[in-house]
Order: sequence, then C-alpha cells, then structure tokens
Amino acid sequence: MSRLAKLTPDRMNDDQAALYDAIASGDRARDSAFPLTESDGALVGPFNCMLYSPHVGDAVQKVGSAVRFHSEMSARVREIVTLSVARHWRSDFEWWAHDLIARRAGFSEAELAALKDGREIDFDDRAERTAYRFCQSILDTGDAPDDLYADAVADFGESGVCDLVVLIGYYGLIAQMMRVLRVGVPDGENSVFEPEG
Repeated sequence: MSRLAKLTPDRMNDDQAALYDAIASGDRARDSAFPLTESDGALVGPFNCMLYSPHVGDAVQKVGSAVRFHSEMSARVREIVTLSVARHWRSDFEWWAHDLIARRAGFSEAELAALKDGREIDFDDRAERTAYRFCQSILDTGDAPDDLYADAVADFGESGVCDLVVLIGYYGLIAQMMRVLRVGVPDGENSVFEPEG
C-alpha cells in the first residue's frame, strides 16, 4: 500500500491542480499507452507522488517527457533501457506501464521475458544491442568502459549518449521514488515482480 494518499482533483491546491493538468493533458495523455488516472481521477504511479511537491514534480515530469517523447532514440531502444531499469529496481509500475509501450513498439514475448529475467538478448539491431549493454553496464557498475562508450557514440552520437544516460537516470529516480513511497501497479492490476526477502 502506498505511503501517500491518492490526491483526487477535489483535494488539490492550485499548484497541484496545474501539475495534474500538465500531466493528464500532455504528451503522456496523447500517447495513451496506459491509463494515467484511476477511476476516482487520481493519477497513477509516480505522477501522484509528484503532486506532493508540485514544483519539483513538474521539473521531474518534464525530464521524463523530454526523454520519452523528444529524444532521437527509437521507441525500441528507449523501451530496452526503461524495462532494464525497471527490472534492475524491481519496479512493478515501471514494468507494467512500459511492457504495454514495448508491446506497441513490436517487442516479442521472448524479448520481454528475457528482459524481465535479466538475460542478455542478441538483438538483431546493432544499436539495440549497444543500448542494452550500455544500460546494463551503468546499472551494474555505475559506469561504461571506454570501448562500450565508443560503441554507443558510434551508434547514437554524443548527444544520443547523453540522452541514454539521462534516460537511465530518470527511470532510476522514478523507480526509487516508487519503492520508497510504496507505489505499485494501479488498482486491479497484478504485481510483476515477486516480493523480495
């Protein structure tokens, strides 16, 4: 159970309402890969948490929107990274939401199962293989060795590598926020990862 109460529209101050509107009517709403609100109007996942500190929450959601909707990464590369981060942090909501997005981007059941289990996948596309290896290196060690960095620059350019690092960090931030605040999947959905311990 979440450590934060759901903020429904009737319980928000002006700053919270402005952030709610920005999230509920922005790029994420137009994308509509998954429902952004519960039946009572409360935002799902990390977005409800962002309402508790609306100025910081707005900055965070803008970073997420930028890396998800305004970078040069392909949808598949973006979802390889996002799902890898979700698995690393065992983030149920992150996996639930991005599994839906990945399916729309053409991921197979075998690819999704391998990502969920943390098994290396021999993606046909070189950039996808590089993104997977680059992300795993950062998740495992906090860094990327020179040869892997060079591969990433060759596949994505320097600005693309910066986008990859921010994408990994953004979804790590979101996963940690949801872990500490005990945010899971929306009502009626099943958890993805077995409880730890």
